[in-house]
Amino acid sequence: MNFVSTIRIFLKKYFPFIYNNTSSLRRVIYLTFFTKKKSINILSTFEEFAPNVSGDEDLKTQNTILNIQNFSKSIKQIQSSEYPLKNIYDEFGSSDRTLGQIFQNYGSDKKTHGYDLIYESIFKELRNIDLLIEIGIGTNNEKILSNMSRKGKPGSSLRSFRDYLINSQIIGLEFDSDVLFDEERINTFYFDQNQIESLNLLPNDYLNSVDVLIDDGLHSIIANINSIYFAEKLLKKGGYLIIEDISKYAENIYNVIFHSVKEKFLIDFYTNNSCLVAVLKKI
Repeated sequence: MNFVSTIRIFLKKYFPFIYNNTSSLRRVIYLTFFTKKKSINILSTFEEFAPNVSGDEDLKTQNTILNIQNFSKSIKQIQSSEYPLKNIYDEFGSSDRTLGQIFQNYGSDKKTHGYDLIYESIFKELRNIDLLIEIGIGTNNEKILSNMSRKGKPGSSLRSFRDYLINSQIIGLEFDSDVLFDEERINTFYFDQNQIESLNLLPNDYLNSVDVLIDDGLHSIIANINSIYFAEKLLKKGGYLIIEDISKYAENIYNVIFHSVKEKFLIDFYTNNSCLVAVLKKI
């Protein structure tokens, strides 16, 4: 575990307010001192964004980078709907945070991010929740992208949901097979978010039967888009998809994504000042 991860975990656990309000500073430090420069061929790697013209290679490369950096911003300007950010703590301010305390007891960071407030609101609305599925139960394998480091606790949020929702079946989907487990009212399955075909690995009776689907997995655009596809297939009418930990620098591209599914979902977009979370309700 590197120095950056250690500081991040420390702030999350003991100083959540500071953690959520220093994301820009942490990002600058990380990008400046802890990332490596890579040499790639821009024109061949990002061919979809390259200008279809002849001319100087350096100028074509510059234009390709410009297209990548401004694609979502430009699309957002011509689409007919927008999903403004709302602050989690302004929208869901009054709560005894019972669920948040359970998350904290099990070692989940969902209370740090304020997600417990969203879940309590959804659970109160739905009342009867038969089936909850979470993508990403957490891995300690630091060679796997989107790991929790060696100090993370796999399955912590699944157990929290199990204890809070006393009559619900809880399902966890995870890429790292080494952390899969089964216990009272919890079952877990291997699942690769980047592969649409992973849906075929789940029991057929999950289709159109899920009340709440949570994406706390790879935290990557294609994985999140795939989760929207999974939600179309898995959720009941009126069921919820929650996409956690969206980068606040990706707000424009997610507005574009949400615009494409606005006929299928009611969509709310929230921030905790550190990252974003999307709540999609199946129509």
